[in-house]
Amino acid sequence: MEPRPRRLHGVWAAPLLVLALVGCGRAGASADGPTVPVVVSAPVSSEPWVARSIEGGARLAVEEINAEGGFDLDGGKRKAELVVLDHASSPATALANAREAVRRKAAVLLTDGTGVVGVGDITDRAALPTFILFQGGRDLVDPKRHPSVFRLAPADAIMTRRLADYLAPANPKVALLSDDTDYGEQGREALLDAFEVDEVQVVSDEVIARTARDLAPRVLEARRAGADRLVVWAGAAGVAAAVEAVHQAGWDVPVLAGQTAEDPLVRQRLAAHPEWMRSLKFVSSRITAEVGPKPFEDFRRRYEALLGVTDVGVQQDGRDVIQPPDWAMYPHDALKLVAEAIDQVNVLGQPVLDTLNGGANIVGANGDQRGYNAEYHEGVSPTDTYIAGFDGFVFGPVKDDPLASLLHPVDQLR
Repeated sequence: MEPRPRRLHGVWAAPLLVLALVGCGRAGASADGPTVPVVVSAPVSSEPWVARSIEGGARLAVEEINAEGGFDLDGGKRKAELVVLDHASSPATALANAREAVRRKAAVLLTDGTGVVGVGDITDRAALPTFILFQGGRDLVDPKRHPSVFRLAPADAIMTRRLADYLAPANPKVALLSDDTDYGEQGREALLDAFEVDEVQVVSDEVIARTARDLAPRVLEARRAGADRLVVWAGAAGVAAAVEAVHQAGWDVPVLAGQTAEDPLVRQRLAAHPEWMRSLKFVSSRITAEVGPKPFEDFRRRYEALLGVTDVGVQQDGRDVIQPPDWAMYPHDALKLVAEAIDQVNVLGQPVLDTLNGGANIVGANGDQRGYNAEYHEGVSPTDTYIAGFDGFVFGPVKDDPLASLLHPVDQLR
């Protein structure tokens, strides 16, 4: 009998290897041990949903690669080994994790993007392919400065322009709240640029602490400034605090956010008020593509068979709300793309980077093509983003946006 998939309640049923290691060294042309490390550097203890998405997508790809014998290296097939390192949102620890990946002679480094400008200095010297899988900051990807760094996630410039285009026809007065993390600072910069292009008026611009829980004073300031839209670019806790403050103040204003709005933590924090969720919309990466929902459904079936379903921790209409593994597609696709490049050259290091820059292409988990060239290390196009909204605790494409309205909804109730 096959094992029954495990239901996940906010943490992985399978244990994570959580390390914060330091080391130094140089990547060789091929791994020396019986397995080839695939290193994940993620905010396991500080942003669990982001870390779980990266770890889960990578774990599925490792299983699939190993089911076919492993990486095709000179001397024979070598199994992949997943190593997960916690950087706890610390750039210094992310640098240490990058050194550890080099010391281990990893095939690839998968990261959310924390500290990646410094990380690139390390991985460039080792010719270690490094993939940003969450953060979208403009300055994080520069093929000339850091030829080892690629992004397989939507850039902030793409998402914020998408959000600005969505808002602009209503001639809104926007109040902007961003947190003091790299994610918040980079998003704020991109938002202001996008709002300037679309001539969206910003009447209030405030930075909040990542740890802030009571945003009532900031929301009051935004209301007094005459805002009729509140845009929040912050971690999940900040998004939840903003929605809570708006409704506790009795302010009937739409709240719009980045991709962190779909983090289960937002719904957990607002579990007692599902009606509040209807005021929240967000811009993110589309789940299904032009080819239809089948590729994603196939990916989801394989993902949940291995790792179980991810329980958001709330119910709707008496049914459990389930988080779809949408952001897990990116680490999965990044690792499968690296495997394709390795299979073409049969070694690690610079030849893999050269092949990623021309010649390695795959069909991704949702049917989108994945591939790069030497001048362009962005892996998601503007048409791959969408605007989503909540109906209770379930999110889906909004109906009042031409691109989003063409997308298929994804089942989130069990």
